[in-house]
Amino acid sequence: MSRRFLFVLLAFFLPVCQALLPPQPVPVPWSDGERLVYKISWKGLIVGQQIIEAHRSGSGWHYTGRIDNSGLAGLVGFSMNVNSYTRDDLYTRWFRRELTIPSEGKRVLTAVVDKETKVRFVWVDGSVYKFSSSQTSVLDDASVLYYVRVHPGPQELWFINFPKLVSAPLRSLGTKALSTSLGRLPARGYLFDGDGTRIEVWYSTGKERLPLRIFFGQKWGGFTAELIRVERAR
Repeated sequence: MSRRFLFVLLAFFLPVCQALLPPQPVPVPWSDGERLVYKISWKGLIVGQQIIEAHRSGSGWHYTGRIDNSGLAGLVGFSMNVNSYTRDDLYTRWFRRELTIPSEGKRVLTAVVDKETKVRFVWVDGSVYKFSSSQTSVLDDASVLYYVRVHPGPQELWFINFPKLVSAPLRSLGTKALSTSLGRLPARGYLFDGDGTRIEVWYSTGKERLPLRIFFGQKWGGFTAELIRVERAR
């Protein structure tokens, strides 16, 4: 009788205990502290370097991206800073992008994802625009690069933008050899293209699936980033 009672208790409480455990991190092909350094071009001009870092944050990740303004970017007044925090499933939970375009000015986009996605956009003249969406499985400029490193299959993606979220299918561009600063490497390409937002990324086919070449374009223009160096946390 006591054994049967113990079995019933275990059968009841084990699923409850498992539900209370913190979510397990998704296995990823990059290391905590990985630092990717890119040569970045804007409108055909090499304006400097872009640095993207990934750091573990709870059961998710914190990605940062910035353009080194010590080169031409600083001279012409082009700058971009990105901060992205993800959930354990690698989707965005908080995002901020500060972008300054020469002769236009600074614009800031912030998104908070909880029970809904809330986006706030500050235009160059200080005007503030807001919207919200019930879609919460969303990605941003940085998180999309890492999400596809783990989930490269065909799927519909939602991207944080203004004046609304952008939805489009992730399409495979096949495989080709790329000449890079790391050597000539086989790479597989993917494309997200919808409603004024185009993101094309070519990943190495090795186990790290490094984003070797990135094209990111929106209505304000676009830039191309080519990986020149990978640095590890010490």
